[in-house]
This record gives sequence, C-alpha cells and structure tokens, in this order.
Amino acid sequence: MAGVTIRLLGGFAASVDTEPVAESAWRLKKARELVKLLALAQPHRLHREQLMDSLWPDRELAAASNNLNQAVHAARRALGAQAIEARDGLVELHAAVDVELFEAAAVSAQAAPKAATYRAALALYTGELLPENRYDDFAAGRRDEIATLRGELEYELAALGSTPGPRGLPANTSSFVGRGRELDELRALVARARLLTLSGTGGAGKTRLALELTRGIEDAYLDGAAFVELAAVARHEHVEDAIAAALDVRALPGQSAVEALSDFLAPRELLLVLDNCEHLLASSANVADALLRAAPRISIVATSREPLRLPGEIVFRVPSLGIPDPEQLPPLGELARAEAVILFVERAAAVAPGFALNGDNAGDIARICFRLDGLPLALELAAGRVGALGTAAIASRLDDRFRLLRAGSRAAPTRQQTLAATLRWSHDLLEPDERVLFRRLAVFSGFALAAVEMVCSDSSLPEHEIADLLGRLVEKSLVSVEERRGERRYRLLETVRLYAREQLVTAEESAAVAQRHAAWALSLFELDPGAVGLDREATNLRAALDTLGATDAEGALRLCVALMPFWLRRIDLAEAHRRFADALAASPEPTTLRSEALLAAAAVHYRAGTLDAGFERAEEGFDVALATGDPRAEWHALHRLGEFAVAWDSGAVARERFGRSLEIARRETFGAGEAIGVYSLGIAHSLQNELELAEAALTESIELFRVLSASDERIPSPMNISDVLWVEVAGARASRLLFEETLQPFAEVSADGAIGYVLGNQATIARMRAEFERARSILEAAETHFTDLGNERGASDILLRRAYLELAEGSLTAARAAFERPLEFRRAANDRRGVGMVLAGLGFVDTMLGDLDRATRELADARELFRRAGDRWGLASALWRTADLELARGRLDDADSALGEAESVLGETRRVRWLAHAVFRRGELAFELGELDRAVALFDESLELYTAADYPPGLAVVTDALSRCKPAPHRTPATKE
Repeated sequence: MAGVTIRLLGGFAASVDTEPVAESAWRLKKARELVKLLALAQPHRLHREQLMDSLWPDRELAAASNNLNQAVHAARRALGAQAIEARDGLVELHAAVDVELFEAAAVSAQAAPKAATYRAALALYTGELLPENRYDDFAAGRRDEIATLRGELEYELAALGSTPGPRGLPANTSSFVGRGRELDELRALVARARLLTLSGTGGAGKTRLALELTRGIEDAYLDGAAFVELAAVARHEHVEDAIAAALDVRALPGQSAVEALSDFLAPRELLLVLDNCEHLLASSANVADALLRAAPRISIVATSREPLRLPGEIVFRVPSLGIPDPEQLPPLGELARAEAVILFVERAAAVAPGFALNGDNAGDIARICFRLDGLPLALELAAGRVGALGTAAIASRLDDRFRLLRAGSRAAPTRQQTLAATLRWSHDLLEPDERVLFRRLAVFSGFALAAVEMVCSDSSLPEHEIADLLGRLVEKSLVSVEERRGERRYRLLETVRLYAREQLVTAEESAAVAQRHAAWALSLFELDPGAVGLDREATNLRAALDTLGATDAEGALRLCVALMPFWLRRIDLAEAHRRFADALAASPEPTTLRSEALLAAAAVHYRAGTLDAGFERAEEGFDVALATGDPRAEWHALHRLGEFAVAWDSGAVARERFGRSLEIARRETFGAGEAIGVYSLGIAHSLQNELELAEAALTESIELFRVLSASDERIPSPMNISDVLWVEVAGARASRLLFEETLQPFAEVSADGAIGYVLGNQATIARMRAEFERARSILEAAETHFTDLGNERGASDILLRRAYLELAEGSLTAARAAFERPLEFRRAANDRRGVGMVLAGLGFVDTMLGDLDRATRELADARELFRRAGDRWGLASALWRTADLELARGRLDDADSALGEAESVLGETRRVRWLAHAVFRRGELAFELGELDRAVALFDESLELYTAADYPPGLAVVTDALSRCKPAPHRTPATKE
C-alpha cells in the first residue's frame, strides 16, 4: 500500500509516497474535511452517521449519505483507493498523521528526559493545528491539547538547562542586528519555494541573514538543517564533494558524489544552506537541481551574488540595512533605531569600550552609514577603526575614497563601488607590514598562529613579528577569531579574502606563498599523519594538493602518501582514490616515490574492498621497485602483495610472497622487515588453519621486535587474525564472523608498538583453540605493554579483543563493558572507521542481550557510516549483524534481505571465505523459513566456496547443515506461510 502522510500542524497537507498531493487533486472541499476528521479521530475511524452529522448537519439522511459517498470517492482519488476504507458502517483512514508522531515523540521525551529527545519532539511541531479551521469545534479541543503539550515540552527542556537550538549550523560569533522585515518575508517565501536564493553584492550580509532565517525555521524540518560553505572551494568539480563532506556522505566505489548525496537525501526532510555559490555558479546550480529532483522533501537556501537560474527558484535581493539621511538628521532617539546605526555602534563599542551614539558624533555616524549604503561588512570594517581614528576622520576619508572610485568605474553598481572602496580604504589604512601579512593570509581557508608563522614569514616579514601583526588585524576586523576547546583559529571573511588575494596577485607573491603553504601542509602531515588535530586542516590540505598538482608533481605524490593514513582513518576513500589517480598520472617516472605511492593507493583500494584494482596498483608498485633497484621498495611491494593474498584467503600464495619479502629483509639486514615478515608468515599459516605453526611464527617475531625495541625504525602495523564464532541466536546455531579490524589500518608503528599487536593476535589464536584463560593472560600482558608505552590507541584495541574473548565465553555483559571504552577513545580521535566497527560489535552484543532497540540504533549508525564511506568490509560486517538482529526479532525475510545485501556488497571483493559465510548464513535462514530446496542450494554453494577457500571449519559446519535439511525422497519441502 502506498505510504500516505497527513499533515495537520501548520495547515492541512497530504502526501503519497513522499509526493505532495496537489490542491487540484481535491475535487471536493468536503473530501479534505473528511480526511481531517478521520485523521483527528482515534484510531482514524468514525461511523458514517458521525461524519454526516459533522459535515452535513442540515441535510436529510439520504442526501447526507450520498454526499458522504462522493466525499469518500474524492478522497480515495486524491490519496489512493486503499487509504480510505468504508466497511460495516465505518469509514477508516490508513495514514501516518503528524499530530500522532508529535505526541508519541513527546511521550518518549517525557519518559526519558534528555535535551536531545525534547528537541527532536519539538522539531515535529510545525505550527498550530489546522489554523484554517480555527473556528470549527471538531479541532478546537485537540488544538488546545497540542498547544499545551508543546508548552510543557519547552518548559521541561528549559528546566534541563537547554533550549531548542540549531543543529549543523555554525555558531554565532556576534549578535544579529535588524532584518526583522526581511526575515518575515523570507519565512513566507521558504514555505512556498523549495529553492530560495539570497542574492546581492559581497558584504550585503547574505550569509548572516541565511543563517538567522535557518535558525528560526529548521525545527520545521524533521532532519533539521545543514550548512555548506563553498567559499573555500576552488574548483567546480569539488562542489559536490564539499556538500558530501558537510553531510558526512561518502560514495561507494563506482558511485559519484551526486549519486551518493541523492541516495542519502531522498528519504529525508532537511533544509540545506549552500553559502557563497557565485564563483561556482554552474556547478552549484547543477548539483542543486539534481538534489532537488532526487529528494522531494528537502529545500535549499542559497547565497550568491547571482541567481542560480533554476526552474522554480525564488530570488530574494538582500537589501542594505536601514540608513538615515545625513542631510535631514532625525532626532537622536530615532537615529538610534536605524539598523545601520545599531550595527555600527555595537561593533564600534566592541573595539572601543565606552563608545556610544551621542550628539557630538551623530552626524558623523549618519554620514558613515549613508556613504557605506548600510552594507554590514563595510560598516563592520569602518567600526573597527573607531578606536584609532574616531568617527570624524572615518567619515571624511570615506567621502574622498568614494568620489575617486565612482569617477573610475561608473558602470559598477553602487554597492559594488561602495564595498570595493571600503576594502581599499581599509587596506590603505594598514601599516606596510600589516598589508604584507594581510595579503598572504589569503592562501588559508582557516588557520592557527603557528601555520601563519611558517607560511607568511620571510626575510621581509620576520617570524617573531607575526603574532603581533595578526593581533592587530583581528582588532581591525579584517581577521575573525574563534576559540574552540582552548585553541584559537583565525579566518578571513570571504569578501575580505578575495580582496586580499587580489593584493597578493598584484604584489606578485601568489606563487611563492602558495608553495610555502603547500610545503607547510606537506611537513604537517609527514610529521604525524595520525594526529586528530589535522582534521580541521582538511580544506587547507586540499588547497595544498591543488597547488602541488599544478606546480610540483613529486610534491603532490609525497603529500598523497603522507595523507593515506589520514584518509583511511576518516574513510575519505573517494577523495583518496581521486587524488592518487591525479598525482600518479602527473608523475609517471619509475622512482622509489612512485612505487611507494602505488602501494599507498593499493592500500586505499584494499580498504574500499576493490581488491582487483588495488592488486593492479600493488603489482605496478613491485615492477617499479624492481626497475629502480631499491631493495627496500621491493620488500615493501612484495609484502603488500602478500597482504592481498591474505585478503583473498590464499594462504599458500601469501606464504610464498611473504617468504620472498623475508628473504630480501634478511639479505639486506632490514631488521624490522625481518620481524614483520616472520609475523606475516604466521598470518598465512593461520589462514590454512595451521595454528601451531602460526603461533610459533608470532612468538619468533616478538623476539625479533624486542631486539629492535630501542630503534626509531617504523614498520607497517601487523595485520590482525580473525576467526568464526558459532553461537545460538534465536534458537538457531549460526556462524558469526568475529570481524575485529581484520583489515589493517596501514599505519606505521614502532617495533615496541608491534609487540603489543602481536601479543593481541597470539591471544586470538589461543581463543581459536578454546584456551580462554591463556588468551586472557596474553591480553592482560598486551594491555600492560601498551599502557607502559603510553599508547592509548593500542590499549583500546586490546580492549576490543577482550570484548570478543568475553563474547566467546558467553559473558555478554562483560563484553559490552569492554566495547564501551574503545568507543569513547575512537570518537575522541575522530576514527570514523573504528567507531563503526565498535558500533557493529555493540549491536551484536545487545542483540544477544535482548536489548533490540539499542542494537537497532547502533547497527543503523554503523551501516550508515560505512555506506556513506564506501567501506565494503565494514558495511558487510554491519549487515551480518543486522541479520542477527532481524533473526532475533523473528523477521526472517528481513534478515535474509540484509544478508543478500552483504553478499552483493562483497561481490566485488572476491573474498571467497567471506562470501562463503554470507551464502551459508542465507542457507540457514532459508532452512528456518522452511524453504528446504533453496536452503540446500545455498549450502551447496557455500560448500563450494569453503572448498575453494580451503577452510575446514566451514566445510564441517556446512556438511552438518546439509545432513539436517535435505528432505527424504518421499518428503515434500515445506512452503513459507
């Protein structure tokens, strides 16, 4: 049946499968009133007599009955035949009603009082109940109840120390002044337009107005609002990436960012703000058009100096603030109420405490506001100089500058002339060294003091002077500053940055400063690519890559290599693919750096699950290493090729490749390479279920690592060992892959750090052999080792292994507790992939504990995170555990659907053992559904896959399953009810 939704809050509206029902679809007014009555009834059902009495109280019974039949018919035509059911003297509506959703959310919030749940409930209140029926008795009582309920929620939210606030919007750094009339008009426009563009010149206050509008109306959107800043985006093809980054959406391999965004937004009701579109007009318009078509319940507010020129777009020209006439100066009280004056005085008082409007400066302030056309940016720049010059000097200088500008460019619009004059005037007032720093800051999208000191200093601008100069630019309102978590970050307003960039070009410093900026980014990421603080530099690093891509192909390749762990931690896989492709194409020479870059690009494909493409990169990296004659590069390439064999569960091939890499390490006396090579041979043995040989290799590698413990040498982090746990879920014996970071993070670690990880894998082998006490003892030693090193990441990883050990022993509560600490660490470290893996584990544990609602939330979050990122391994893991959840709920068809998606997601990886697990699980479910023929077919398929993967435990379990489900010759297979 089509999904029918009825909206009563804020006015009647209906939709069918998210498509709004047009006004013209309601052939009879009484049909709409009929739907309203049914929607307010509980449970959406009324007797025919009740409806006739309400809608036609003065008609005879026969006439009223005939009218009701016609109204029911018209309502069915509008909503679909199954939406209205008339039977046994009753008329019933089958639809979701917003009033009930709001009331249910309110009950949930009051049952578990949290600010977030109260805000979520209040967001569902979109206005007064049926305002068009304000004087009709049938709605009056319910209207009062809902209004009272809303008031209670707001009161209780305030009692928690919170109020309904913005979600996904940047914080205000200063007060918002005026614009009451504009906001009223804009609110009315948004209600009837899905695309509203705030247009006007730079500095007119478009962004601030858009944000203030959004803060006032975002609660009317079920999924809130999101803000996308395009000012720092330099290339048209990156617009969709900027929107995806703001929404935290990532494409699967082979999927474009626009397709991923369309899939993500299609079911959502959201207000999207696209800020500063003018320099990317065509691409902004194309992306906006695609998203509006794909997602029928989103609206877009854009800010741009030009309209996007899309069908249905409403353009709102942002006017100047109200200004006084200096030639007819109003009384002081009236002047103080002018919006431009309010803004100027407020900002001036911020830089010159004690400043106020008075009889002495009233004329000067009026002239300043008038000459600046009431443009907010121009007023703020002027106000920033009050402390140094006073209002009289500012007013006189503005007069001179405007006359000069207008004489030179009469064709430019007045506001553009005014803003250009204001910026030029502000720049001219700077001291020579302030001008130098000001223009060089244009290379940043946001910055910290240390970055400015490195990038902007040279022989003409000493580093020790930077801090003072930056402080002076902040005081003059040319640089904005904000403090978050004890750290100050700076940025230039967009229009100011554009002006500063022009000055940089005029001074012929663009290339030199851009190169220093790129060198800074390169050094930052090569020094510590895993640092969490680097996340805020993401826009700067993109600019650096653009610079290096155009001027220094080798530098671009180096930066890509340095960024690989950063991209993998954040699972920014699509960007990593694109950047590596560009950098490798621009630097085709067979060098050691190219070999390293090819192996790094292979690691990104490995993480994404596109193993064929990654293997091709790794093979090319090996060929380049051979061509250069670099034994270390050859060792690294062979080791990476061995890792791909592990991914394909090819133990014999992995042993051969790891063995060759080990020979090179020993020949070249590469101690760290020998240690990791011995360890990796142990991994290969574990794939072939040779656990004694595997453990012996791990023990030998620990001794080799201990010899190197004082060395500064870095090595690839050891791969993890995974195994299969057979557990009872909802009464069925089923395979559960213990997916505990089985794909290495491709970060580098010290030899000391490697010891802790090898110990963790020794514990896994002990667990696989059911030596639980020994596994626990080894994990305790590993945790102590990491704690002594001060390695919090390593300690949290060991806690995860402890969680799986507790799970294997059936200690579910202890397993859950062991999961929670790593989750906290990984969230703080912005380790998105790590967060997703822990959520998937928690979802599994909570399923086993019977807390199905919590498991639902955890697994939904994990699936969405991995699906956005294009991480096939993580998504498959979350889908497997979603199948466990659905099985526990008794929803076998939904469980089968989740496993089918997991199988599809894994198809491109060609990882045989994982595919075998997925197929076997589907066979189990088919057996539970009574579909024996299908179960046998799936078990046979999984048997072939387990045979190909040479995995005896899987073969044994499938053989047992086949013996239990094959029907006797005389038996008729059961059918699903």
